[in-house]
Amino acid sequence: MSFPLPRDVDFIKEVVGFWIDDVDDRIQINLLKDAEQSWRTANDLYLTLPPGTGDMELEDRIFAARVKLDNLLNPTNENNL
Repeated sequence: MSFPLPRDVDFIKEVVGFWIDDVDDRIQINLLKDAEQSWRTANDLYLTLPPGTGDMELEDRIFAARVKLDNLLNPTNENNL
């Protein structure tokens, strides 16, 4: 990010949520590399939260977005096993 974010925990969580929404939006328009960058930004921001201030729902969204991206970027063909 080009500017420092306020250190307010709730604000950071809200911004992380916006970045995860951006991942989904970029996947829908097939901009997978941009979706990857949005995911990295969301994850990096989430990891800046102070200990004890995590959010399991937000973590689940981050994880789900990562799985979705991995499935699109690294498709496997189980018939070739």
